[in-house]
Amino acid sequence: MKLGIIGAGRLGSFHADKAAQHPAVELTAVYDASETAAQKLAQKHNVRQCATLDEVFPLADAVVIAVPTVLHYELGWPCLRQGKHVLMEKPMCASTADAQKLVEAAKRANAVLQIGHVEAFNPAWVAAQPLLQEATDGFPVQIDAVRTSGYTFRSTDIGTVFDMMIHDIDLVLSLVPSRVDAVDAVGFNVIGGAFEDKANVRIRFENGTVANLTSSRTEPKAVREMRITQPSSAVHIDFGARTTSLFRPDDTVRRGMFAPENVSPQEVQRIAPDFMQKHFIGETKQYDAVDALAAEMDDFVNAVETGYPPVVSGLRGLAAVALAEKIVESLNERTMLQFGLHRQRRAA
Repeated sequence: MKLGIIGAGRLGSFHADKAAQHPAVELTAVYDASETAAQKLAQKHNVRQCATLDEVFPLADAVVIAVPTVLHYELGWPCLRQGKHVLMEKPMCASTADAQKLVEAAKRANAVLQIGHVEAFNPAWVAAQPLLQEATDGFPVQIDAVRTSGYTFRSTDIGTVFDMMIHDIDLVLSLVPSRVDAVDAVGFNVIGGAFEDKANVRIRFENGTVANLTSSRTEPKAVREMRITQPSSAVHIDFGARTTSLFRPDDTVRRGMFAPENVSPQEVQRIAPDFMQKHFIGETKQYDAVDALAAEMDDFVNAVETGYPPVVSGLRGLAAVALAEKIVESLNERTMLQFGLHRQRRAA
């Protein structure tokens, strides 16, 4: 497969490295609005530096698009129109309307459209899947996710919902087999500019599942964690440490032997001191590091060669964008309401 890189910045360079190392990929072209960046990357891999996007098309069967989010549709649509397979960095687009158009363009061209939600390849998340069968069977669960980092001065064309929370939005939607019923969000601008730097949302699904997601790009500590609580267990995933922890009650608890009506006050005094240690089982497993970008590239190549859908398809990316857009609309409505009330109080 001949591959072109659209975007010669940090992510484009990473993708170029993975493509150059893949046995089934021939890296052929690089295009970026910055001629200096494109030249540097083209020289590194000894490939053609293209002055325009059109110059890439005859040189590549597929492209990686690793540019600011606001340019995803502008660059992605002509690639798909030319029948090129596309691996596009997350988030898919800055709007649902543009994401929908890309999905339709990929379908018309019979082209692969894959979105770069790399947490789907995190070994802790992959290992947790067998433990989450109750959620995928439609039972209501509680999901709590926190994703924070310091301010990096990157992705300033979008807020933290599309920049960071979008990872957890994608994972939650892949886990819960139900439509979203309600969204209630709040967000704050810390650095200045047009976008939120902190956000929290409560998502309620029609099957009763509730997801509480928090993201912030102005925190002193980096956190990437998710907890899924089911009727008989809780699974905690630390994406950074690559650990999956299972915490669950034993059979005696599940059978109701310690329900209030079954335990006398005298028995409580005897049982309580070490009740949790004896009757709740905890197990944590850590997994070896995985090169998520390399795994993503391998998945892309497989999808192109076999026609089998990639792990994160265009439709899945579209679903994440649609929910992210609803979250931003909710937090903007609340922010405007609070701003209006604040102005009214000051005027009074």
